[in-house]
Amino acid sequence: MLRKLMIAGALAANMVMPAPVWAADMKDITWAAQDDAATMDPHAFNHGMTMTVLSHIYEGLVRRDKAMAIEPALAESWDQPSPTIWRFKLRDGVAFHDGRPLTADDVAFSFQRAMSDESDMKIFTASIVSVRAVDASTVEVETEFPNAALIQSLPEVRILSKSWAEANGALSPSNVRKGSENFATLNANGTGPFRLVSREPDVRTVLEANPDWWDTPEHNIGKATLVRIASGPTRVAALLTDEVDFAYPIPLQDIARVRGSEGHAVLTGPEIRTMFLSMDQARDVLLYSSVKDGNPFKDQRVRQAFYQALDIDAIADRIMRGSATPTGNLMAPGINSVDPSLQPRAYPFDPEAAKSLLAEAGYGDGFSVTLDCPNDRYVNDEAVCQAVAAMLAKIGVDVDVNAMPAAQFFPKVGSRDSSFNFFGYTPVNLDAFNTLSVIVHSPTDGRGQWNVGDFSDPRIDALIEQVLSEMDPEKRTALVTEAMRRHQEQVGHVPLYQQGLSWGMRKGVETPLQIDNRVNLAYFSVN
Repeated sequence: MLRKLMIAGALAANMVMPAPVWAADMKDITWAAQDDAATMDPHAFNHGMTMTVLSHIYEGLVRRDKAMAIEPALAESWDQPSPTIWRFKLRDGVAFHDGRPLTADDVAFSFQRAMSDESDMKIFTASIVSVRAVDASTVEVETEFPNAALIQSLPEVRILSKSWAEANGALSPSNVRKGSENFATLNANGTGPFRLVSREPDVRTVLEANPDWWDTPEHNIGKATLVRIASGPTRVAALLTDEVDFAYPIPLQDIARVRGSEGHAVLTGPEIRTMFLSMDQARDVLLYSSVKDGNPFKDQRVRQAFYQALDIDAIADRIMRGSATPTGNLMAPGINSVDPSLQPRAYPFDPEAAKSLLAEAGYGDGFSVTLDCPNDRYVNDEAVCQAVAAMLAKIGVDVDVNAMPAAQFFPKVGSRDSSFNFFGYTPVNLDAFNTLSVIVHSPTDGRGQWNVGDFSDPRIDALIEQVLSEMDPEKRTALVTEAMRRHQEQVGHVPLYQQGLSWGMRKGVETPLQIDNRVNLAYFSVN
């Protein structure tokens, strides 16, 4: 009933907005995605599709251009009076979608909200100790120590209206992992190039261009309707019949067919997302396993056995049809402070060695375990999990693949209700500290939000904290390398591959391919 009321409220609240008058060349577009945003709250969930949708509605002090470089956004300029003080001058004449003017108080409030215990965006505010409004158009951010990655993270700290949040009971983010909601879950009031018209979770989200946006639009979109089509074949069919103008991802087996269809195209390229396996290393007894007197994953030999049983090259070639790049690291080359020497796998594919390791650990007869896996979030995700299960079967491990929609998978895994799982992570600020903090660091003090296997190494934690404050590029890379070498040696996770991108569109739709796999309607041209 609460969700029904909130949906009704969302529709009603957004329908009262006056319809803008578009220029003659404005076009409507329908785009289809495999996944959907989990919430409209800009600080509630660090999740790829959620952040993709919200980046059209909400903005940060800075943003990334087409080449992923930082440029001014709500802040027109900034300086550093000292190594730990950042002073931002806000742009004049910026208004929220409901007409309220942007002020420094809104910025300070939004930062504090993003830093709160309920926020899932604390990775992007790491090291910040205070944010204050100096005057109506100046904001001062103070960090505990010099932070080399701060400016790279600020596009993800999105600004919302303080008075709007107060009036609607949304002073704190809702906790998506616990299923909590508030007014901001289904309603939005940002400053971005698009504003929310209607929201039906897992069905459609309608945006329209903001006629009062402070910047000069590069796009010519009047209305954009996002529809979730989880099925790859259905998504491709919708594109080829022009029911949708843009669809992603295009399943690997369909790329040639779409390219061969008159009037359609596919953009392909590398993505910075890394796919991996995570194992529960904290519980004394696994939740979903035949072993009832211990936790096999606490033993490095078992984790290494799983790793060495996997022919990752075969997964990349056969399941991913050559579109993926096998890796031994949780971070792609090109991420800031990542040494390319980390890419080879730490332990070779060797099923016989894997069997020996299991026997040494006391599991010579194998055991069973459940592998949680999304079936509508990543390219061929369920097929990859089935391949992993088949390979582990060859060393005596019986894997039950528990595939489910992403809407169920992420709350389940995020709440640690899992023994063994498969998913991917993209450090959207293109910095190593992001992945280290979110995936590798022990789950404590706002770190390790998606370290769902609870891997923990105090030495690695200490190195990660040094990475945050080290300003010398060579020393910082050395710290990242030492941390990841230790992680690889212990098989804290099992890195698999970097996923490839595949965006499909009808003739007349043009957009640059983004390496973070974020569709940005602000860069679309539609004819």
